[in-house]
Amino acid sequence: MATAAASLDQAPVRFVSRWIVGRGVDLSLVIGSAAAGYLYLALNLLFQVPITFLWWFWSIGFDGTHIFATASRTYFDRNARRSERRLLLGSLVFFFSIGPAFVLAGQVKILAVLVGAWAYYHVLRQHYGFVMLYKVGNRDLDAEDNRLDARFLYLLLAAPPFHRFFVHHPEELGLPKSMALETALPLAEPAMWAGVIALTAAYLWRQLGRWRRREPLNAPKLLLMAAVIPLHWLTFAFMSWRAAVPTITIVHNLQYHALVWFHNRNRYGGAPAARVGRIPAAVSRSLIAYAALALVFSLAYRAPGHALSQASELAFGFFCGFGLTHYYLDSKIWRVRNDPSLRQALRLA
Repeated sequence: MATAAASLDQAPVRFVSRWIVGRGVDLSLVIGSAAAGYLYLALNLLFQVPITFLWWFWSIGFDGTHIFATASRTYFDRNARRSERRLLLGSLVFFFSIGPAFVLAGQVKILAVLVGAWAYYHVLRQHYGFVMLYKVGNRDLDAEDNRLDARFLYLLLAAPPFHRFFVHHPEELGLPKSMALETALPLAEPAMWAGVIALTAAYLWRQLGRWRRREPLNAPKLLLMAAVIPLHWLTFAFMSWRAAVPTITIVHNLQYHALVWFHNRNRYGGAPAARVGRIPAAVSRSLIAYAALALVFSLAYRAPGHALSQASELAFGFFCGFGLTHYYLDSKIWRVRNDPSLRQALRLA
């Protein structure tokens, strides 16, 4: 009996699964958020729900509100306004000016491509950020795995839009059809597929090797990749960029809301409004308050922004500033390695 108990105690752990927020939230909103993307695919492709309706539902309800999520821990945070004054004000001035500058220079199409490319890179970076949080939390930091995780995720997420818009359909981005690599550079597509197949095989071989060596596999990391990578391939196989934007980005939005709510609750919860600011104090205590304020914020700029952008290219350039500022600040405010207070707020200390 004692021998059997000892052998059970020494049985290797096949999977490790330390979560960021918690098992339920991570499975539903960080990893399971991909279900919203698959739902958008089904609604549009199978049930013929107009993408204009799906776009507005996403834009007001999820995308505009996730811009508020960033503002809740930057511009509305009294301490951040004081300690990061230069970063916050400089970002506003620069990014709300660069759009109108492109318009006045007659480069509206280049501005649109720039915003779209940065937006997609921003989504990729967030997925990689969550992968890294799962790697840190589960002690999955072997140098070989770090390199392979990054290369696999980035290539497998970058290849679908590259294949659709640059290999076959540049005209969907407003570029000349003659720029399609299938005719301009015929070897580009075979090279892409060779890279995708080789890297996928290497990644699967690495996981199989770890399993055979009885090294624990990082379950949340693998589940996240299994959820988002097929979604990107299906989306860009069947959808134009106008339909792909909300389908891909709603996943990112839900993940972001889950992370910011967790962060805000830990950082601002119980703190007096006089110290952290009224909005951070309010949204850290009540999920309803967070959702309501985020929706008001989204409506306040998305509705007039859309109407004005339809009437004026200059207005379009100006309202691009909301997204551009968000993309830039996000690259600065989530650096866990260099920010002890952030590690504490994310329970990684």
